[in-house]
Amino acid sequence: MVSLAKLLSSCIDASRLGCEVIRSYHSDPNTVAGGRLKEAGDARSVVTQADVEAQKVILGSLRQLWGSDLHIIGEEEEEENDDDDDDDDDALFTGTPLQTQLLQDHSSFSSLSDDDDDVPMDELCIFVDPLDGTREFVEGRLHNVACLVGIARHGRALCGVVGIPFSKQNDVVVRYAALLEDGCRKDGTMTNTPAGIFGMVPSDHPTNMNDGEATATTNEENTDTVRAGATIFTGDSNNAILQRATAHALALVGQDKHEDHPNNPVQHIVMGGTAAKLVAVTCTPNSMAVLHFVTELWDTCATEALVHAHGGKVTDMFGSPLVHSPTRPYGNIFGVVASSRGMSHAHDALCGTMRRDRAAVDQIFHKWMGDSSNNNDDDDDDSPQAVDVARDLDGLPLDKSWLEKVLQKYGSNDETSLPVLLKGYSVPESDAVRGLMSTGCRIHLHWEKDADKDESDNDSNSRLPRTVYYKRVVMSDLAHARSKLQSAPHKLTRDVKSYQVETAFLTSAACQHLIQDAGVQVNRVYGSDGRPTHASLPPRAQLESRFALFLEDFSASNGWTQEWLLQKESSQAALRTFANLHGYFWQGSHFWTRHTKAANELEESVWSNGGYMQPALQGYDQLDLVASGWKKRFPSFEEELKTIPELSNVDLSQLGERLERVAKRVGAKAHPFHDHTSDVPSSSAEFSPYRTFIHGDPKQANIFLRKSSHIVGETIEVGLIDFQWSGFGLAATDVAHHICAAVQPNCLSCDGTKETELLDYYYSCLTRALVKFGTATSVVDVEERVFPRQVFQEQYEVALLDICRMVFAYAWRRWNAESEPTAASFNRNAYNKSLPSAIWLIARCSTLLSARENDLLRDDDDDIQ
Repeated sequence: MVSLAKLLSSCIDASRLGCEVIRSYHSDPNTVAGGRLKEAGDARSVVTQADVEAQKVILGSLRQLWGSDLHIIGEEEEEENDDDDDDDDDALFTGTPLQTQLLQDHSSFSSLSDDDDDVPMDELCIFVDPLDGTREFVEGRLHNVACLVGIARHGRALCGVVGIPFSKQNDVVVRYAALLEDGCRKDGTMTNTPAGIFGMVPSDHPTNMNDGEATATTNEENTDTVRAGATIFTGDSNNAILQRATAHALALVGQDKHEDHPNNPVQHIVMGGTAAKLVAVTCTPNSMAVLHFVTELWDTCATEALVHAHGGKVTDMFGSPLVHSPTRPYGNIFGVVASSRGMSHAHDALCGTMRRDRAAVDQIFHKWMGDSSNNNDDDDDDSPQAVDVARDLDGLPLDKSWLEKVLQKYGSNDETSLPVLLKGYSVPESDAVRGLMSTGCRIHLHWEKDADKDESDNDSNSRLPRTVYYKRVVMSDLAHARSKLQSAPHKLTRDVKSYQVETAFLTSAACQHLIQDAGVQVNRVYGSDGRPTHASLPPRAQLESRFALFLEDFSASNGWTQEWLLQKESSQAALRTFANLHGYFWQGSHFWTRHTKAANELEESVWSNGGYMQPALQGYDQLDLVASGWKKRFPSFEEELKTIPELSNVDLSQLGERLERVAKRVGAKAHPFHDHTSDVPSSSAEFSPYRTFIHGDPKQANIFLRKSSHIVGETIEVGLIDFQWSGFGLAATDVAHHICAAVQPNCLSCDGTKETELLDYYYSCLTRALVKFGTATSVVDVEERVFPRQVFQEQYEVALLDICRMVFAYAWRRWNAESEPTAASFNRNAYNKSLPSAIWLIARCSTLLSARENDLLRDDDDDIQ
């Protein structure tokens, strides 16, 4: 373990030493003029002896202090590797050891917990650019020169040191920054407010780099102070893509800022040096920097940390986070965009504009995507491309060769079939999702031949998928996941396991049996990559988990569609599918007796107590927030509730308190197979005869629909996705979740009659499934022994009350009524977007609570006794 404060302190001191070396070489014009080019013909690649010697001092002093286990990557490592003696860097530095206490009086560092400060050394990598802006150094624009030392952890810039050898006072000043909580601030975001610790050494120095001023790339120093309007910093590259990006940036900030600063027009300042541009962004309000495609990781590690610590944002030119990994085979080949605090909107808009630049996308991503156009596909060849989402778990674009290899096996009848080659793929922006806890995109596959054949044909090529859906989860990239580290760390651990559960179930033999034996349509997995952090590690470590799934696509081109909320016929089709799912895995069914190995695998891989709403996964503290949650939200519904006949003469102001009194009991009954880690009484023995596998999150967003052309007696087919919360539970709990979250309010009534119609339909489907899959011998056997209708009703009503518990205490924080369907609200549940649905839920809660309250309280008293 290494102290982050001490390591950063030593990097500050090492950068100071590097600056002194640079200053000493500047006094010898022959050395400066004697620079050579690393790349012939490119003046920006000049390297001088000052670069080499400064790196030797920095690396040598760090290794003298921390030893050879500290992973350091330096820009001039060719010179380092030319030395015969592996320990030559240590031998070079014989001076006073680096200072490790420079930050001991910094209030933020002194208050760090051991978990914040102590970091495993093998998780860190130091990136060193001993002289950033060598061309500036040689050509005399000394204010743009910097000595950079960055600290990355798990591929993310964590700390940055920017040494400035030639400040305005012509002395050395070192800026530093550190991101707390592995790169997130207390609210989990990385924009709008300062994100970490930053400062200067010496702390009382009157200047920082350029004082917020920019030095232009000319032979004469420009000392005009950047004004308060919007500013774009770039280099002088003549790259056509970079020039278009600059033009887009100028147009975007002009739209956003011109009215606020009518007397300060948008400025475009050309300057050299990566550090100079990114430091200028931290010093200049309303600014952005657009960098070329040849910066390296040592150029951006330190400076990205500095920008983030000041509340800014750094990504590649297409919106994907930079990755500072020692194993990354490329530098920043997708460009770099940095923006100051408060400029996130313009930043994202620029990246979106570049994803619409098909010429740029085709040129930069062709190596991975191949031919991204397809004249025979419905996809628009000029459509924007979600190239920020279509990345592997290491941040590189998905490789068409890998996709081809993975997918070819699904199009072959036998080993003698000739493989069909993949020309390329596209990822239309219109099909991309950037959610709170995952990202995803539809990948359109452009095969070499017969792309326009109907998929029902029997030749090998026709069975190759034309599209696949890619689901990607990199926890550390998701602001919502980072925020949970502070607000609800147990949910971070929970979420990591949920992705493991989904991958495990979809790739399991049990899932394949379900598809083949029961005809339940679940999207198959073509390929997966899971890198979960071990469950025993603390929540912070869980942020490093990442998952990728390549899934069968329920696409519109194959007739699949979704509804904002389900109409009655669609809901019945979904309930029929859930009945088959529940019946197939019901306790005692053929699955458990005929597929023992698959059954054991299923037991080990999914939630022992499934369901998104179950208290152990939501957090048991939620059981004590029902009354307060209802009190906050009740005024939103009060007037509308007065019009409901079933609620006349009912004191709804106390509904939350009444529900909270029975919350533990309804939670235990609705989710009886819990992990015994709380004081909630177990109900598993009572409910074990009804144990089955449940979907766990049967909302409409996880349900696809298609008109049936080949299933006898069924007019609508159903496809199910998203099995993160799947595990063992009660069928009635799944059904209650579906009815409360997924259906149109016109399918329900406050007196319960329409609801009963749906329940009766589901029960009739389940009854047939229980007979078909071997749990019962007949319909009568189901009704009298296996699962009587009254038992189902009782379980359903308790489950509905439990849903109200979660909605009152938590879900209604996101309440936002929609008068008509919108794309933005598609993924939200009915009770969070439909006023009639919310009113129905409250009415049913009041009625059912009045009917069952005394019995539930009596059960609690019996447990206490």
